[in-house]
Amino acid sequence: MPSQVSDEKLGDAILQSAEHGAFPQDEDVASATVPSSALPKLLEIVGKARENTKNEVRNLSREAAPDVDGWIKQARKLQDDIKRSQDTAKEIVQQAEGGKENTLRVQDTASKVSLLHSEIAYNESLAEVVEQLRDISTLLDSAQNAAVHGHVMHALQTLDDADGAFERLGPFETTRAVGVLKNKQGQLKKAITETLTESWNGLVNVDNTNHKISLRQSIEREATVDINGVVEALATLGLLDSFIARLSRDLDKAIISPRLVQSPDHPLSAFDIQGDDIQRAGHVNDGSVKAALEDIHKIAEYLSTRLPSNVAVPLSSKLVPIVAARLISNFLQPAVPVSTEGVLEFQDTLSYVLGLVEFLDELGWSGQHRLSDWVDKSAEIWLSKQKEAAIAKVQTLFPKRVKEKIAVERVETQVISKGDALHTGGNDEQDDDWGAEWGDEEEAAKQKEQNDSQEMEEEDMSAWGEVDEANTDQSTEAAKIEEQKPADDENADEWGADWGDEDDTKTAAPLESTAESVEQQKVNGKSASQRPPKEQEVTLRETYTVTAIPDSIMEIILQVVADVETLNSSDLAKTAIAPASGGLFAIPSLLLAMYRATAAVHYSKDVAGNMLIYNDCQRLSDRLRIFLQERIDKDKSSALPQLLRASNRLKATLEADIKTIDGFGKRAYGREMESQRQIIRDHLEDAQGFQGCTNVPFATVCDDAIATTIDRIGDVKRQWQNILSHSALLQSLGSLLSTALTKFVNDVEDMSDIAEEESKKLHSYCVSLTTLSQHFQTEDGSGEMRDTVSIYTPNWFKLQYLGEILDSSLADIKYFWTDGELKLEMEAEEVVGLIEALFAPSDHRRRAIAEIRRTSMR
Repeated sequence: MPSQVSDEKLGDAILQSAEHGAFPQDEDVASATVPSSALPKLLEIVGKARENTKNEVRNLSREAAPDVDGWIKQARKLQDDIKRSQDTAKEIVQQAEGGKENTLRVQDTASKVSLLHSEIAYNESLAEVVEQLRDISTLLDSAQNAAVHGHVMHALQTLDDADGAFERLGPFETTRAVGVLKNKQGQLKKAITETLTESWNGLVNVDNTNHKISLRQSIEREATVDINGVVEALATLGLLDSFIARLSRDLDKAIISPRLVQSPDHPLSAFDIQGDDIQRAGHVNDGSVKAALEDIHKIAEYLSTRLPSNVAVPLSSKLVPIVAARLISNFLQPAVPVSTEGVLEFQDTLSYVLGLVEFLDELGWSGQHRLSDWVDKSAEIWLSKQKEAAIAKVQTLFPKRVKEKIAVERVETQVISKGDALHTGGNDEQDDDWGAEWGDEEEAAKQKEQNDSQEMEEEDMSAWGEVDEANTDQSTEAAKIEEQKPADDENADEWGADWGDEDDTKTAAPLESTAESVEQQKVNGKSASQRPPKEQEVTLRETYTVTAIPDSIMEIILQVVADVETLNSSDLAKTAIAPASGGLFAIPSLLLAMYRATAAVHYSKDVAGNMLIYNDCQRLSDRLRIFLQERIDKDKSSALPQLLRASNRLKATLEADIKTIDGFGKRAYGREMESQRQIIRDHLEDAQGFQGCTNVPFATVCDDAIATTIDRIGDVKRQWQNILSHSALLQSLGSLLSTALTKFVNDVEDMSDIAEEESKKLHSYCVSLTTLSQHFQTEDGSGEMRDTVSIYTPNWFKLQYLGEILDSSLADIKYFWTDGELKLEMEAEEVVGLIEALFAPSDHRRRAIAEIRRTSMR
């Protein structure tokens, strides 16, 4: 409960709050309630405080009274000063108002004076303008009078003076009176222009109906009209250029174009010059360049003698470029010879052109620089035409010559040792020491050969091979194969690269010569190193089919080289075309690039098109090599400088072209081989790994896969046997067969379980595939037929062993590995995998596998 606070404290707190706005500091006072009984006491305290305050104010007033009286006196004095200032300000304002009225009166008077001066000046200028207008009218009358009397130039000069007078009129130029005078001036100019046009048409008369143009020096009208005066007047009026342009068009239409432009419906038209007239007259009897140049000479002479120079020279700048363009396109360009036979005649033509250019220069004409430039570039133009002709020729020849098939022979001489089967001494000894399952020494050598080549990557074989000194009887067939390894496709040019890629190039790389793989085999019981070192040269021959395209290209190249020699001869060495001789050496590369760019199109209709491309490229590169070597030998005795010798100019380009064309042919070969491989893979892929090859109906699918593969290889042989050489055919078929065998063997080895019936079925497939050896029958040196399939098919013996494994007992398989040559064809794990798939788990299988793995580590 709040404590009781006295009424005096409450009154003091309220009084302090009212006087000073102070809040009670005593908490009891601040929280105390004010009862109604305390109000009288509070009112008493407040009343006392009010009375005290009034007393204090009275005391202060009495003390400050003297000062207040002084303040009042000062205030009254200030009021009097303010009143006097106001009166002074009113007087000043009154005086200012009086001055403004005076100023306005002065300004009004000044403006009136200025207006009077302006009116006087205007009247004076108007009088001057009236005088000028009278002078202008006089000038126009004088000009009209001069025009009427035929003094055109005087009239034009007077009109020019009138123009100057009009410009001096200033602001009065837009007045109606001036407009009337200007209208009169315009009518007068129009009349003079019409008169000049009529005079020009009389002096330069164009008769389109009769195709005739007449150029006169003067004509008789009311007075003699001279062409020089008309030309000067037209130049003054600024109309001369338009009249000259019209004359140029009329001359071109009536005379020049009919003479220089020929069409089936409009033969060349001749013209005749009689006095001042030039007229179209019949047809041209002589369509030679010389006759055309002579006619242009006549036209130029006709114009220069009948027209003032200030007309003839501007006319030439419009007419000569047109004439030059038509001469070049219709006469000079067709006159460029396409061979060296017409060079001397063409040189005479260039002389005639230069003669015309010199004549036009003497006349001071312009526009003939195009003719002189054409003469300066005649060697380049001739060279360009040779290139165009060469390209056009091959474009015409290729579609025809690709249909012409030619059998050609390639001959190469090899040096062989006495131990080689090709040596004339032969070998009479026989070695029957080998007692393996395959029967004879020849088969053993083949088996060893396949083992040596098993690590080689499968690649295509090209048509020719490099024959090493083979030392076995089995090398007879292999020695005939001259393997030519294609270079990498690094130097293929931009055209050739479009037709193949790196994969094609890799595919086209051939295997090493099959003769090399049997180089270390024993023959007739003796090592090759034990044989006498006597050597003998043997000529190897291969026949293959090409089209007529390579020979056609060579004919053009030979002609190009002959043209170079002709241009460098004493008869033509000084002609304008002679500098182009060096540029002719670019044509062979151009033709070869053209061949590569279009070969795919031209050969596409032939089923063996890619193989024909390969053969043609071989033929072409062979001929280019022989040609280049012949040129080198021939140029050794040449008297020409080194830079002009054909061999020096051709060597670098032809060597690169030969490399490129070889690569192009091998890429085509590689594409064809890869395509055929893919077809064979697709046929075998239908069997889906030969899983369940005894289950109906999938057994039929597997049978068809093997049959179609065998048929496909036979079809390929029929397609290629008349195209490729015998060795190339065997190599190509061997590569395709190797692809088929690899796919089949891998599929069988991937089978985890082979039932007895499946084993028999797979064995029958092996037997079927071995029938493909019929395509590899080759006649040996004694006339007997030999089976060379193992030479060209690296995995042939592997297939044979696979067939034996599928049809043999575990003991037989172990014998093949330990005492036979199975380890030469298969890895130990391959044999182990087949054993595990063929035989159920047993102690015999375990011991056989252990023995195979143990012996493989030796």
